Amino acid sequence: MRILPLLILATLAASAQDPNVVDSTKQLFLDDHLIARMDNVTRTIHPVTKSTHNPVLWPTEEWEGKVAIVYGSVLRDGDRYRMWYHGGSGVSYAESDDGIAWTKPALGLHAIDGNDTNVVIDRNAAEGAPNYLPYFYELFGVHMDENADDPNARYVMGYLSIQRDYSGPSEDPFHGGQRRGLGVATSPDGIHWTLANSWATDAICDGGTYWMVDPATNNYVLFGRTKFTPPDLLAAWGSDPWVEQYYWGRAVARVESPDFLDWSFTAPATAPVVMTADANDPPGTEIYSMNVFPYEGVYIGLVQMFYNREDACYLDIQLAVSRDGVSFTRVGDRTPFIPVGPVGEWDRFNTSVANNPPIRVGDDLRFYFGGRTYRHSPYQGDDKGEPGGGIGFGTIALDRFVSLDAPSSGGVVETNAVNLASNDLRLNVESRFGEVLVELVDLGTGETLARSLPVTEDSLDAAVHWEDRSTTPDRPVRIRFTLKNARLYAFWAGNGTR
Repeated sequence: MRILPLLILATLAASAQDPNVVDSTKQLFLDDHLIARMDNVTRTIHPVTKSTHNPVLWPTEEWEGKVAIVYGSVLRDGDRYRMWYHGGSGVSYAESDDGIAWTKPALGLHAIDGNDTNVVIDRNAAEGAPNYLPYFYELFGVHMDENADDPNARYVMGYLSIQRDYSGPSEDPFHGGQRRGLGVATSPDGIHWTLANSWATDAICDGGTYWMVDPATNNYVLFGRTKFTPPDLLAAWGSDPWVEQYYWGRAVARVESPDFLDWSFTAPATAPVVMTADANDPPGTEIYSMNVFPYEGVYIGLVQMFYNREDACYLDIQLAVSRDGVSFTRVGDRTPFIPVGPVGEWDRFNTSVANNPPIRVGDDLRFYFGGRTYRHSPYQGDDKGEPGGGIGFGTIALDRFVSLDAPSSGGVVETNAVNLASNDLRLNVESRFGEVLVELVDLGTGETLARSLPVTEDSLDAAVHWEDRSTTPDRPVRIRFTLKNARLYAFWAGNGTR
């Protein structure tokens, strides 16, 4: 097991010297990739606004137990929302017209105490039972393969397989006497499942595993649980008896596959590690999981942080970003993107995200997540909470993950060299009670080649109007944004001429 080589970072740094093309892809401010300088400007992370309907799904049936969480997926399939979630001893299913009011249909698969249920997979079922998966332990998620050659494999499920009392070449080094890995099942309808492979890869070892389809390669990329402690991390945190006893070193490893069955790394503990805790985290912090999705030319990570402290033990979600899907950095000051709830709330101690990208609903992005009313072990204090957990969602306006903010006294953001694909520059901006001015600046002399009229609106798609359109250059320039009492979320080039 190893951290990715420095050669990748050097290559990225070299390529960043060439002028970036600003086209219809939104340029967000999750990192400093396009930023040459910022004066009197602050990067602000904008957490989701949690729905007033939360929790939208809560355990109501006896077989669900007290916890129903999205160790699973929420997908929009035609005019329906469909949810596969952890409930009871396996996988349960729900559906909705609007993603808010959910029903739990009786499926005719598993009867419990004489009652038909919404259970899809029952890990306690005997061989020969419907949807029997021999080593099933815990759901990772479900995705739809719209291009599946086999109509019986339109839906694909990934899950944690565990074989106990195992000894052999695939024994997991972190869980002695066990084989652990990615199980795969397929389905024509998301309800009736057939085993494809119990051990597609053994390179991941536990729950909290996610995947995406990489638009650059069309491969599946899986981000799964491993254990790894960066060199010198424990020394940087200093001596701490709690950490010495309870730190497990949870981290995230990365593997790829063209078909979700044949993976680039298959042996235990061999996959490259791409996300770990670091010395800027509180002592004892672990990376519990990371869900990654492609978005406007970058890869955004939803990093589940486990603050494993004697006086805490809770989990929330931070943002990370990558330009290649391999090397990730956490965003800004690491303000939680999906924080735990306050005292009295359903998501008081633990948030975990669904295994799918956010769902666009109008001009909002909707993030489904699970919340729990009790702390993670090994907390031993009085404020442990009572078992309970459900599912809700939070939203942000389109592209508004992060903003660059300036006060009324003004601030300046200047980009690296860029080539504009058109004169039609667009902004995602909040400047209704302030303004944003845009200038195109010569690379050599610093001379202003074009200047905009003030942008004074709150808009997801504000047009930049130039004082003199004819002076807009057709060569590489820097873009200078001068903000006064304003927030800038993104910019891009439209298809018109302004």
